[in-house]
Amino acid sequence: MSVGTQLSEAIKFTSKELVTDQEVRWCPGCGDYSILKQVQTVIPELGIPREDIVFISGIGCSSRFPYYMETYGMHSIHGRAAAIVSGLKCVRPELSVWMVSGDGDSLSIGGNHFIHLLRRNFDINLLLFNNEIYGLTKGQYSPTSHEGKVTKSTPMGSIDHPSIQLH
Repeated sequence: MSVGTQLSEAIKFTSKELVTDQEVRWCPGCGDYSILKQVQTVIPELGIPREDIVFISGIGCSSRFPYYMETYGMHSIHGRAAAIVSGLKCVRPELSVWMVSGDGDSLSIGGNHFIHLLRRNFDINLLLFNNEIYGLTKGQYSPTSHEGKVTKSTPMGSIDHPSIQLH
């Protein structure tokens, strides 16, 4: 058997091997379930050894993601995933690094870190879950909420324009 054949056989794994023993704790019907399933389906097709895949997240519903992937990963603090991803790519550029973040995590408290991550143009993968609300804290408006959005924190409707519209 050639070295190339051994290598390609060594890195093969299935989507089922990416499922952890952790109970998925998202609200029933949440779109995060679909994103998780699709990522678990696609990752094995990339041909990257599982030990070279890392998921880094911040805070929020989306940021539970590393718990649900049987890879390396880290659940960091609010708005700081981009800073950690930047540091990891600097010291381990060969890794397949995935940043998982929500609209509030990246576009609010972590906004400056996110801008610098983009400016540095690291070879990373970004999963930005945009539910247009702070779901984990039960309903404050987020940077991507539509103008006029009525929430617990904006009972008369938000006066802010969304910082980004991802439609």
